[in-house]
Amino acid sequence: MRKFQIIIALLCFTAVNAQVLLPGTLDVQGMPNFSQSITDVVMEAGEDDAALGFETTFNATEIGFVLDPTSVFGVEVSDTETNCSANVFRYKVYMHTINAPADIIIEARTFTDSGTALPLIGSSPYDNLPIQPLGPRGLTPENGGAYIAVPNNASQAIKVFEFIGCRTNIPIQFKVRPSAKARAVPANFDIYYTVVGSLM
Repeated sequence: MRKFQIIIALLCFTAVNAQVLLPGTLDVQGMPNFSQSITDVVMEAGEDDAALGFETTFNATEIGFVLDPTSVFGVEVSDTETNCSANVFRYKVYMHTINAPADIIIEARTFTDSGTALPLIGSSPYDNLPIQPLGPRGLTPENGGAYIAVPNNASQAIKVFEFIGCRTNIPIQFKVRPSAKARAVPANFDIYYTVVGSLM
């Protein structure tokens, strides 16, 4: 009998973890465009742009992550808002770049509780639980909201922020700190976002 109870507990644990595999959609709107005019370039000998840098607007890019609708035999049985309300996870957002120019530091940040919760705070049964297992639905930036250097390597992607529950319209601000050694030529590079969902 005791062995049977252990097996049931393991099966229940597996079923709970399987919920994390619900399909979702990462939406990225906007694209940062970095350009620096000659009047902004450091002119003093011995100074370096890498100490100052220049920023995009606070919402140069907006991202969001929501759970997809559920369909059975091609018929939608649950929409995105219902799925987000019934299935609350912790989402961690990692970033990295590919092909960023040498001698340039690219940084990113967002702000505490930025973006829009889906559904709105107070509309999900999770919001009314006496003890919310993951904490209240909200967004927490790493490093207290200060800029974080984004690595130019997929194997070193860094966490920039995390949020609990589905969220849309999260503003991402970028900062570029070019070294005086950086080549002054137009360059295109890719910014990648990776979202990891968990129950903890």
